[in-house]
Amino acid sequence: MTEALTAASAHSAPRPESGGGSKAGPRLERLRAIASAVNAGGGIETILAQVLRAICRDEPWARGGIMAVNRESGFSERVTHYDPAGIPAGSPGRWALTTSPVIQVTETRRPLVIEDAQHSPGFPGYQEDARSRGYSTVALLPLGCTTEEGHEMVLSLHTRERIEVTGEELDFLTTVAHLVALAVEKVKHLQREQRQSDRLRRILEAGAGLMELVLEGAALSAVAGLAGATLAHPMAILDFITGQTLARGSPAPETLDERGWRDLAQSGAGPVLAALARGAPPGEVAFLDLTPFGLPPALPVLAEPLRVDGETAGLLLVFPREGVMDSLDRVAVQEVRFALAAQLMRHHAEAKREAQDLSEFLEQLVRTGGAEPARARARAARLGLDLGRGMRLLAVALPRPGAEPAELRRIIAGSLGRAIPGALTIEQGDTAAILLPEPDGPVPDTVLERLLAAPVRARLGARPVIALGPLCSAPGHYGPGWAECGRVLELARMFGRDGLVRQGDFGPSALLLSAFDGALVRAFVDGTLGPIRRHEAGHGGGLLETATVFIDEACRYQASAERLGIHVSTLRYRLRRLEELFGLDLEDAETRFRFSLAVRLTMVGPGSSESRDEAAPPARRRSSAGGPASPES
Repeated sequence: MTEALTAASAHSAPRPESGGGSKAGPRLERLRAIASAVNAGGGIETILAQVLRAICRDEPWARGGIMAVNRESGFSERVTHYDPAGIPAGSPGRWALTTSPVIQVTETRRPLVIEDAQHSPGFPGYQEDARSRGYSTVALLPLGCTTEEGHEMVLSLHTRERIEVTGEELDFLTTVAHLVALAVEKVKHLQREQRQSDRLRRILEAGAGLMELVLEGAALSAVAGLAGATLAHPMAILDFITGQTLARGSPAPETLDERGWRDLAQSGAGPVLAALARGAPPGEVAFLDLTPFGLPPALPVLAEPLRVDGETAGLLLVFPREGVMDSLDRVAVQEVRFALAAQLMRHHAEAKREAQDLSEFLEQLVRTGGAEPARARARAARLGLDLGRGMRLLAVALPRPGAEPAELRRIIAGSLGRAIPGALTIEQGDTAAILLPEPDGPVPDTVLERLLAAPVRARLGARPVIALGPLCSAPGHYGPGWAECGRVLELARMFGRDGLVRQGDFGPSALLLSAFDGALVRAFVDGTLGPIRRHEAGHGGGLLETATVFIDEACRYQASAERLGIHVSTLRYRLRRLEELFGLDLEDAETRFRFSLAVRLTMVGPGSSESRDEAAPPARRRSSAGGPASPES
C-alpha cells in the first residue's frame, strides 16, 4: 500500500483536471454550497449530511462519510454518509479500530490519503469495502470536533477512479473541516443552552410543586418524594423536630442499596449525619467519613441546615455523584431547601405549642402535684399522660450553658422517640426533663449513654450531664424527684462531672455539698491539697500519699509504715516535712478533718471510677474507708 500525507503520489500520473488542482471556480461553488449548509442550521447529523452532499456533488469526490472514533467499544462507527448509488444491504456500519485508518488521523491530527484502497492491505476494512462498493482513492481528514457523546469525528471521501490528491485540494478540504467543526460546536452550544433552559424550567416548576404540597399540608414523606425527583443526586432529610430521617437514593450504590442506606441513616449513622448541621461549611461540598459503617472513605456531601426562627430545625444532605455539582444542581438544592424549611416551620409551630403546654404542666406538677393530685391527673390525661404509670425522672443539661433549651430537647426527643415509645422530653428552664417509661425494669446505663449523651455530643459538640432521678408513680413524687435531679446537676457542675450521674455517686455528703457554692468548694480543695501537689510535681517525695494513708490508718504509725512500704522513722520524717513545708500537723484533729474532707471531695469530682482512681493517691485506693482518730502514742 502507498499512503500519502502530501498532495501527490510518485506512482500516479498528474491529472489536474481530475484533482481539481487549478479550477478555482468549481471549488468556490462547492465552498458556497458548504457554507450554506453550515448556516442552514438543524441538528448535527443534518448539517453533516448537507456538507457531505455539497462536497460530493462534483468531481473528484463521488461519495463520502463521517466516522466517529469510539474508543470505548474499539470501533470506528458511521455517523452519516452520502452515496448516490446507496449502500448495499448488509454492508457494515462500523470497523475495528485496529484495522481502520481513522485512529491514525485523530491521533496525528493530519490528513491521510490512501491512493488505491482496493489494493492497500494495510487497512483491510477499507480494502474490503472499496472492492465491494467500487471506489479507489480515499482522503481522510480530522474534523476537530466530537459527537454529542464525545467521540472524535473524521471526514472520509472516496473517488471512483484512482487520482492524485493535490496539496491545494487538501487545503480546501481542511478549510471545509474547520467550517464543519465551527458549525458542530455552535449546534452543541445551542443544544446545551436549550437543555440548561429546559432543566431550569423543570427545576422551578418542581419547586413550585413542592411549595403547593407544603401549603396543602402534605406529609414530609410526600414532600421528600418530590424533592428526591427534583434533585439529580442522592439525598437525606433529617427532621430534628419529629425525629424523622428520610433518604432517597444511595450515596454509594455499589456498596449499599437505597433501602440499606435508609436504614443506616435512621440508625447507626444518624448522629454522624446530624453533626453536619454544626460542622459542615455552608454551601460547600465537604467530605464525610462513614467507613465505620462499611461505606467508602471521603464521601462528598453538601449539608444545608434548615432553620426556623433562628433555630436549626432540620438538615438537608445532598451527596453529589462523583463529587460534582453544577450551578443548576445548586438552584435545585435551594428550591428543595426552601420548601423543606416551610414544611418544618409548620412542624416547629406545632411542636412549640406542645412543648409549652408540657413545660407548664411539669412546672405545675412539680410545684403542686402532691397537694392537688386529682387536678394533676386530670390535666395529665388531657395531655395524653398517665401519672399512675411508673416513669423514671431524668434531667439533662450541658456542663456550661450554650445551646438553646429547645434544641437540646429536640435532639433528645428525636433519639428517645425512635428507641423508647412513650418517652417524653420537656423543656424546663435551661434543662431538658425526661419522663422515661420502664415497663421491663430500669434502662441500662449503656443504653442511656447511647441515646442521650452520643447524639447531644454529635450535634452540639459537648457531652451533657444526665442526672438520673427516682421512679415516680404518683403526682406527689415529681416534686421531690425533680429537686433531687437539680441537686445532682449542681453537684455534677461543681465537680466537673458529665455523662450519667446519680446522687449516690457523691456519697453521703451529697445533700450537704449541694448547698455550697461550687467555686468555694473548689477553692477549699485547691487551698488544702494544691501546695502539696505542686511541690510533689517538682520534687516528688510521696508526702500527699503519706498524709492520706496516715489518716486512713487512724494515725497508727506501724500500720501506716507497712502500708507505705517504708520504715517508721521514714514515716515520722515525712510527717515532720509536711508540718515544716505546709503547716500540716496531722496530730491536730481539725487539721485531719480538713485534709480528709478535701481528699474525699477530690474523689467525687471526675466522671468515672477509673478517673476517680487516678485522682486518689495509690495507697488510698488500696485502703478501706477510715475516719480520723487520735494519734498513736
